[in-house]
Amino acid sequence: MKFSRRHWICLAGSALCGCKGRGSSGGTGSTAVDTDPRVQAGPFSVEVPLDWKPSARVEEVPANPLYTTGEWQQVVKAREANEVPAVYKPQFASRPRHWAIRLPGSLPKDLNRDPGDPGESPTAPQILIHKADEWAAIFTDGVDGKDKSAETILKLREGMDAAIKGEGKAVVPAFMDASLSFQCLRKRIDFEGGHGVRLLAQWTTEPELLRENQLHYLFLGLSDDDSCQIIATFPVTLPGLPEEYVTKAEHLGRSTERHEELGQNFEAYEKDAAAWLEQHAAEINPGLETLDKMLETLVVRKWD
Repeated sequence: MKFSRRHWICLAGSALCGCKGRGSSGGTGSTAVDTDPRVQAGPFSVEVPLDWKPSARVEEVPANPLYTTGEWQQVVKAREANEVPAVYKPQFASRPRHWAIRLPGSLPKDLNRDPGDPGESPTAPQILIHKADEWAAIFTDGVDGKDKSAETILKLREGMDAAIKGEGKAVVPAFMDASLSFQCLRKRIDFEGGHGVRLLAQWTTEPELLRENQLHYLFLGLSDDDSCQIIATFPVTLPGLPEEYVTKAEHLGRSTERHEELGQNFEAYEKDAAAWLEQHAAEINPGLETLDKMLETLVVRKWD
Protein backbone atom coordinates (compact mmCIF):
# COMPACT_ATOMS: atom_id res chain seq x y z
CA MET A 1 0.00 0.00 0.00
CA LYS A 2 1.31 3.44 -0.91
CA PHE A 3 1.85 5.89 1.94
CA SER A 4 1.43 9.49 0.85
CA ARG A 5 2.38 12.43 3.04
CA ARG A 6 -1.30 12.63 3.95
CA HIS A 7 -1.18 9.03 5.13
CA TRP A 8 1.83 9.83 7.32
CA ILE A 9 -0.06 12.75 8.86
CA CYS A 10 -3.15 10.58 9.43
CA LEU A 11 -1.01 7.95 11.13
CA ALA A 12 0.47 10.59 13.41
CA GLY A 13 -2.98 11.99 14.19
CA SER A 14 -4.49 8.61 15.01
CA ALA A 15 -1.58 7.84 17.29
CA LEU A 16 -2.02 11.12 19.11
CA CYS A 17 -5.70 10.41 19.59
CA GLY A 18 -4.79 7.08 21.13
CA CYS A 19 -2.66 8.71 23.79
CA LYS A 20 -5.57 10.03 25.87
CA GLY A 21 -5.70 8.49 29.31
CA ARG A 22 -8.77 7.31 31.21
CA GLY A 23 -10.76 9.90 33.09
CA SER A 24 -10.31 10.22 36.84
CA SER A 25 -13.00 9.16 39.29
CA GLY A 26 -14.26 12.72 39.15
CA GLY A 27 -14.95 12.28 35.43
CA THR A 28 -12.90 15.29 34.33
CA GLY A 29 -10.51 13.20 32.23
CA SER A 30 -6.79 13.69 31.76
CA THR A 31 -4.15 13.25 29.08
CA ALA A 32 -1.49 10.63 29.71
CA VAL A 33 1.97 11.90 28.83
CA ASP A 34 4.39 9.26 27.59
CA THR A 35 7.76 10.11 29.09
CA ASP A 36 9.48 6.89 28.00
CA PRO A 37 11.43 7.57 24.80
CA ARG A 38 12.12 3.89 24.04
CA VAL A 39 10.40 2.17 21.12
CA GLN A 40 10.46 -1.62 21.15
CA ALA A 41 10.59 -3.68 17.95
CA GLY A 42 10.63 -7.35 18.84
CA PRO A 43 14.00 -8.01 20.56
CA PHE A 44 15.33 -4.62 19.42
CA SER A 45 14.74 -1.10 20.69
CA VAL A 46 15.77 2.53 20.33
CA GLU A 47 15.17 5.81 22.17
CA VAL A 48 13.54 8.46 19.99
CA PRO A 49 12.76 12.13 20.63
CA LEU A 50 9.54 12.27 22.64
CA ASP A 51 7.71 14.37 20.05
CA TRP A 52 8.43 11.66 17.43
CA LYS A 53 7.16 8.77 19.50
CA PRO A 54 3.36 9.28 19.24
CA SER A 55 3.45 8.66 15.49
CA ALA A 56 6.03 5.86 15.62
CA ARG A 57 4.97 2.58 14.01
CA VAL A 58 6.65 -0.81 14.36
CA GLU A 59 6.29 -3.58 11.80
CA GLU A 60 7.75 -7.06 11.43
CA VAL A 61 8.19 -7.48 7.68
CA PRO A 62 8.72 -10.87 5.97
CA ALA A 63 11.47 -11.45 3.43
CA ASN A 64 10.67 -10.23 -0.06
CA PRO A 65 12.96 -12.13 -2.47
CA LEU A 66 13.09 -11.00 -6.07
CA TYR A 67 11.78 -14.31 -7.46
CA THR A 68 9.33 -16.96 -6.37
CA THR A 69 10.69 -20.51 -6.29
CA GLY A 70 9.06 -21.33 -9.63
CA GLU A 71 10.31 -18.17 -11.30
CA TRP A 72 13.85 -18.78 -10.14
CA GLN A 73 13.77 -22.39 -11.37
CA GLN A 74 12.90 -21.07 -14.83
CA VAL A 75 15.86 -18.68 -14.69
CA VAL A 76 18.23 -21.50 -13.68
CA LYS A 77 16.90 -23.84 -16.41
CA ALA A 78 17.30 -21.17 -19.07
CA ARG A 79 20.89 -20.52 -18.02
CA GLU A 80 21.70 -24.23 -18.04
CA ALA A 81 20.31 -24.45 -21.57
CA ASN A 82 22.41 -21.44 -22.64
CA GLU A 83 19.22 -19.49 -23.20
CA VAL A 84 18.60 -15.91 -22.18
CA PRO A 85 16.41 -16.05 -19.06
CA ALA A 86 13.61 -13.63 -18.28
CA VAL A 87 15.21 -11.67 -15.46
CA TYR A 88 13.56 -9.26 -13.06
CA LYS A 89 14.98 -5.93 -12.01
CA PRO A 90 15.38 -5.68 -8.22
CA GLN A 91 13.84 -2.84 -6.25
CA PHE A 92 14.55 -1.36 -2.84
CA ALA A 93 11.64 -3.42 -1.50
CA SER A 94 13.54 -6.65 -2.25
CA ARG A 95 14.98 -7.11 1.23
CA PRO A 96 15.35 -9.77 3.94
CA ARG A 97 13.11 -10.24 6.95
CA HIS A 98 13.32 -7.15 9.08
CA TRP A 99 11.87 -5.12 11.89
CA ALA A 100 10.91 -1.63 10.78
CA ILE A 101 10.63 1.35 13.12
CA ARG A 102 8.79 4.02 11.10
CA LEU A 103 9.28 7.56 12.40
CA PRO A 104 7.17 10.00 10.35
CA GLY A 105 7.37 12.48 13.22
CA SER A 106 10.97 13.15 12.22
CA LEU A 107 9.96 14.67 8.87
CA PRO A 108 10.99 18.34 8.78
CA LYS A 109 8.07 20.75 8.51
CA ASP A 110 9.70 22.40 5.51
CA LEU A 111 10.10 19.14 3.60
CA ASN A 112 8.01 19.51 0.47
CA ARG A 113 8.25 15.96 -0.71
CA ASP A 114 6.01 12.92 -0.33
CA PRO A 115 8.12 10.39 1.64
CA GLY A 116 6.55 7.57 -0.37
CA ASP A 117 5.76 4.00 0.60
CA PRO A 118 8.15 3.25 3.50
CA GLY A 119 8.58 -0.31 2.24
CA GLU A 120 9.83 0.87 -1.14
CA SER A 121 11.39 4.27 -0.49
CA PRO A 122 15.17 4.40 0.07
CA THR A 123 14.83 7.65 2.03
CA ALA A 124 11.68 7.16 4.13
CA PRO A 125 12.12 8.12 7.82
CA GLN A 126 12.79 4.76 9.44
CA ILE A 127 15.19 2.31 11.06
CA LEU A 128 15.29 -1.13 9.42
CA ILE A 129 16.90 -4.09 11.19
CA HIS A 130 17.42 -6.97 8.73
CA LYS A 131 18.30 -10.64 9.19
CA ALA A 132 21.78 -10.33 7.74
CA ASP A 133 22.28 -13.87 6.44
CA GLU A 134 19.33 -13.47 4.08
CA TRP A 135 21.01 -10.77 1.99
CA ALA A 136 23.01 -13.37 0.05
CA ALA A 137 19.89 -14.94 -1.48
CA ILE A 138 17.40 -12.07 -1.57
CA PHE A 139 17.95 -11.38 -5.27
CA THR A 140 17.18 -15.02 -6.13
CA ASP A 141 14.32 -16.99 -4.58
CA GLY A 142 15.53 -16.34 -1.05
CA VAL A 143 17.22 -19.76 -0.88
CA ASP A 144 19.67 -20.13 -3.76
CA GLY A 145 22.89 -18.42 -2.78
CA LYS A 146 22.35 -18.53 0.95
CA ASP A 147 25.44 -20.73 1.28
CA LYS A 148 27.39 -17.55 0.51
CA SER A 149 25.96 -15.66 3.50
CA ALA A 150 29.25 -15.51 5.40
CA GLU A 151 31.01 -14.07 2.36
CA THR A 152 28.25 -11.51 1.79
CA ILE A 153 28.25 -10.36 5.42
CA LEU A 154 32.05 -10.08 5.39
CA LYS A 155 31.82 -7.78 2.35
CA LEU A 156 29.18 -5.69 4.11
CA ARG A 157 31.41 -5.33 7.17
CA GLU A 158 34.52 -4.54 5.15
CA GLY A 159 32.63 -1.93 3.13
CA MET A 160 31.11 -0.37 6.25
CA ASP A 161 34.45 -0.11 8.04
CA ALA A 162 36.17 1.22 4.92
CA ALA A 163 33.52 3.93 4.66
CA ILE A 164 34.12 4.88 8.29
CA LYS A 165 37.83 5.34 7.53
CA GLY A 166 37.09 7.28 4.36
CA GLU A 167 38.71 4.56 2.23
CA GLY A 168 35.72 3.95 0.00
CA LYS A 169 32.12 4.88 -0.71
CA ALA A 170 29.38 3.41 1.45
CA VAL A 171 27.28 0.78 -0.33
CA VAL A 172 23.66 0.09 0.54
CA PRO A 173 22.90 -3.65 0.12
CA ALA A 174 19.33 -2.91 -0.99
CA PHE A 175 19.19 -2.32 -4.74
CA MET A 176 18.71 1.15 -6.15
CA ASP A 177 18.94 1.99 -9.84
CA ALA A 178 20.91 5.10 -8.94
CA SER A 179 24.20 6.24 -7.44
CA LEU A 180 24.67 7.32 -3.85
CA SER A 181 26.32 10.68 -4.50
CA PHE A 182 27.69 13.52 -2.33
CA GLN A 183 28.70 11.17 0.47
CA CYS A 184 30.12 13.24 3.30
CA LEU A 185 30.07 13.92 7.04
CA ARG A 186 30.95 10.30 7.79
CA LYS A 187 31.11 9.26 11.40
CA ARG A 188 31.34 5.97 13.27
CA ILE A 189 28.42 5.38 15.60
CA ASP A 190 28.52 2.67 18.25
CA PHE A 191 25.30 1.21 19.64
CA GLU A 192 24.58 -1.57 22.13
CA GLY A 193 25.50 -4.68 20.20
CA GLY A 194 27.38 -3.26 17.23
CA HIS A 195 28.47 -0.23 15.24
CA GLY A 196 28.01 1.48 11.89
CA VAL A 197 28.68 4.51 9.75
CA ARG A 198 26.51 7.58 9.30
CA LEU A 199 26.76 9.98 6.41
CA LEU A 200 24.79 12.38 4.26
CA ALA A 201 24.05 11.53 0.63
CA GLN A 202 21.67 11.96 -2.30
CA TRP A 203 20.53 9.37 -4.84
CA THR A 204 21.25 10.47 -8.41
CA THR A 205 20.60 8.75 -11.75
CA GLU A 206 22.82 11.14 -13.74
CA PRO A 207 25.13 14.09 -12.99
CA GLU A 208 22.94 16.39 -10.93
CA LEU A 209 23.14 19.25 -8.47
CA LEU A 210 22.46 18.88 -4.79
CA ARG A 211 18.71 19.44 -4.52
CA GLU A 212 16.19 20.59 -1.95
CA ASN A 213 14.21 17.67 -0.47
CA GLN A 214 16.57 15.00 -1.85
CA LEU A 215 19.37 15.05 0.72
CA HIS A 216 19.13 12.38 3.42
CA TYR A 217 20.87 11.04 6.51
CA LEU A 218 21.99 7.44 6.11
CA PHE A 219 23.19 4.94 8.69
CA LEU A 220 24.55 1.49 7.81
CA GLY A 221 25.37 -0.88 10.66
CA LEU A 222 25.99 -4.48 11.71
CA SER A 223 25.59 -6.24 15.02
CA ASP A 224 28.82 -7.61 16.50
CA ASP A 225 27.66 -11.19 15.92
CA ASP A 226 26.86 -10.46 12.22
CA SER A 227 23.24 -11.59 12.61
CA CYS A 228 21.66 -8.14 12.04
CA GLN A 229 22.19 -5.54 9.33
CA ILE A 230 20.76 -2.06 9.82
CA ILE A 231 19.71 0.60 7.34
CA ALA A 232 18.41 3.86 8.82
CA THR A 233 17.31 6.73 6.59
CA PHE A 234 15.99 10.18 7.43
CA PRO A 235 15.16 12.97 4.95
CA VAL A 236 16.78 16.25 5.97
CA THR A 237 16.46 19.83 4.81
CA LEU A 238 19.11 22.50 4.44
CA PRO A 239 18.72 26.15 3.38
CA GLY A 240 20.51 27.22 0.22
CA LEU A 241 19.92 24.18 -1.97
CA PRO A 242 18.43 24.53 -5.47
CA GLU A 243 14.71 23.72 -5.62
CA GLU A 244 13.91 20.11 -6.41
CA TYR A 245 12.15 20.40 -9.77
CA VAL A 246 13.56 23.65 -11.16
CA THR A 247 15.14 22.89 -14.54
CA LYS A 248 17.33 26.00 -14.58
CA ALA A 249 19.27 25.77 -11.35
CA GLU A 250 22.69 26.80 -10.10
CA HIS A 251 24.85 25.78 -7.18
CA LEU A 252 28.48 26.58 -6.40
CA GLY A 253 29.04 28.00 -9.86
CA ARG A 254 27.58 24.98 -11.65
CA SER A 255 24.42 25.14 -13.70
CA THR A 256 21.94 22.62 -15.08
CA GLU A 257 21.91 24.72 -18.23
CA ARG A 258 25.50 23.63 -18.76
CA HIS A 259 24.71 19.96 -18.31
CA GLU A 260 27.57 18.65 -20.46
CA GLU A 261 30.04 20.68 -18.44
CA LEU A 262 28.47 19.44 -15.19
CA GLY A 263 28.81 15.84 -16.36
CA GLN A 264 32.41 16.25 -17.41
CA ASN A 265 33.39 17.82 -14.10
CA PHE A 266 30.95 16.06 -11.79
CA GLU A 267 33.67 14.59 -9.57
CA ALA A 268 34.98 18.08 -8.84
CA TYR A 269 31.45 19.34 -8.11
CA GLU A 270 30.82 16.39 -5.76
CA LYS A 271 33.95 17.34 -3.84
CA ASP A 272 32.94 21.01 -3.64
CA ALA A 273 29.36 20.13 -2.67
CA ALA A 274 30.56 17.81 0.10
CA ALA A 275 32.77 20.58 1.47
CA TRP A 276 29.80 22.98 1.33
CA LEU A 277 27.62 20.50 3.23
CA GLU A 278 30.26 20.17 5.93
CA GLN A 279 30.42 23.96 6.26
CA HIS A 280 26.64 24.13 6.70
CA ALA A 281 26.20 20.99 8.83
CA ALA A 282 24.81 22.98 11.77
CA GLU A 283 21.83 24.10 9.64
CA ILE A 284 20.69 20.57 8.74
CA ASN A 285 17.21 19.63 10.00
CA PRO A 286 16.72 17.29 11.84
CA GLY A 287 20.06 18.00 13.43
CA LEU A 288 22.88 15.49 13.01
CA GLU A 289 23.39 15.41 16.78
CA THR A 290 19.72 14.47 17.33
CA LEU A 291 19.87 11.64 14.81
CA ASP A 292 23.27 10.44 16.00
CA LYS A 293 22.18 10.30 19.63
CA MET A 294 19.10 8.30 18.63
CA LEU A 295 21.19 5.72 16.74
CA GLU A 296 23.57 5.46 19.69
CA THR A 297 20.67 4.21 21.83
CA LEU A 298 19.91 1.29 19.51
CA VAL A 299 19.94 -2.11 21.18
CA VAL A 300 20.63 -4.73 18.50
CA ARG A 301 22.58 -7.63 19.95
CA LYS A 302 21.45 -10.59 17.84
CA TRP A 303 18.64 -11.90 15.66
CA ASP A 304 16.50 -14.22 17.78
